[in-house]
Amino acid sequence: MYQRIFLAAVAAVLISGGAYAADPAHAPAPAHGGGDHKPHWGYIGEAGPANWGDLSGDYHACKAGQSQSPIDIGNAPHQDAKPLAISYKPTRMRVVNNGHTIQANYDAGSTLTLDGKQFNLLQFHFHSPSEHTREKSAFPMEVHLVHKAEDGTLAVVGVFIKQGKENPFLAAIWKNMPTEVDHEQGEGNLNVADFLPSNKAFWNYSGSLTTPPCSEGVNWFVMDQPVEASEAQIKKFLGLVHENARPVQPLHDRKLIHRK
Repeated sequence: MYQRIFLAAVAAVLISGGAYAADPAHAPAPAHGGGDHKPHWGYIGEAGPANWGDLSGDYHACKAGQSQSPIDIGNAPHQDAKPLAISYKPTRMRVVNNGHTIQANYDAGSTLTLDGKQFNLLQFHFHSPSEHTREKSAFPMEVHLVHKAEDGTLAVVGVFIKQGKENPFLAAIWKNMPTEVDHEQGEGNLNVADFLPSNKAFWNYSGSLTTPPCSEGVNWFVMDQPVEASEAQIKKFLGLVHENARPVQPLHDRKLIHRK
């Protein structure tokens, strides 16, 4: 029964759009509103995170859920385990401005495998500042790589971005970043494997989507080592999208495990 409920929630988020939607045709309404049949949500004012749970019955988990994301990554017990088995391949450059973030959609064939279960990479998108925090401090940005298994289970890899030198991977995406909402553009190919940190240690916990409907049951893997982006690259994202981070949520009784 739980699986049926969770799969229905996953279907809802993939249909409604948001930071975790894979299909640009299902992008959400522009940040200033629009004709989308779902309630408008955003990051400030009455449509902001504090009120998401009251905007729609479909968003009830945003205020009542007990396993919500993001969280603060503090000191977690170390657990020896197999590393994430990542097999990311090149994909066509397909960059979308969906009104809430900049998202790059991924062609089929790239996977993440953990403990024998395979998840297919759908897309990755950006938040600023970072949604997860480390010992209550946020990074300038965070990337979320969204994966889905055949049974509908979602897995998201989070990568922190700190300010430093220019990132050539981001430079290629920023060059193709649409300035208009609901537009897609792209030229050439990319491989997100080129973006990941060399150290694949991560924190693992069970959480949720960080945008409405805040569906729970999401496997989170937050990379330990951040990557770098220049101040100009961070400012370019903020100049177009503005801040788009949900505040951290209570951990409650969940286990946070650090895997090396």
